[in-house]
Amino acid sequence: MSKAYMLTELASFGMSLMKLSDQNNQDWTDYYRSRDTANRQVAMNNNLAYNSYLHINEEQQLSVQKQHLDVNALNKAIRAAQASEKAKIESQGGDSELGSGLARIQNIQRDGYEALARKDLNFKIALGDFRRRRKNTELSTLDKNNKAFSGLTAVPDSTGLVTQAIGLGIDKYAKVGFYTAADGKIKSRFSGSG
Repeated sequence: MSKAYMLTELASFGMSLMKLSDQNNQDWTDYYRSRDTANRQVAMNNNLAYNSYLHINEEQQLSVQKQHLDVNALNKAIRAAQASEKAKIESQGGDSELGSGLARIQNIQRDGYEALARKDLNFKIALGDFRRRRKNTELSTLDKNNKAFSGLTAVPDSTGLVTQAIGLGIDKYAKVGFYTAADGKIKSRFSGSG
């Protein structure tokens, strides 16, 4: 076997190893790039969720303030209606604490309390809506983050790289180190007997 052939095979082996190394480097670059992209996407998703929570919380705070003002206004209206009815009853010569006068005052109070109860129920429904909106934001963010991480490339396999390099070495050794003799038998070029 000529030295030129052996050098050519050795150079081919070296080039194959360089190609494997380059591919491994590219695999690691792709891996880190995909992780960086996923982490950036997750950070953006989390920032959007945070902004959404701030908005929902601000709306809830305004809703609580509005509820407080509405309840105070209803209580004032109930007291004003009761006072007006008492004045009307007493100006007509009746007693607002007995009989039909008392019943009229209690009707105003009952109607006012029913309005307060409806207001309270509507407020509880609104609070439930705020909780659902937060939960939906949380689930949506988790879904987006899962999608961002599901596209990651796999960690490059160092064992596979070593195995491929060994396989290339064995293949080149087999090409250079063995030949088929005239009798059809495979013989080693390095054994001395040949």
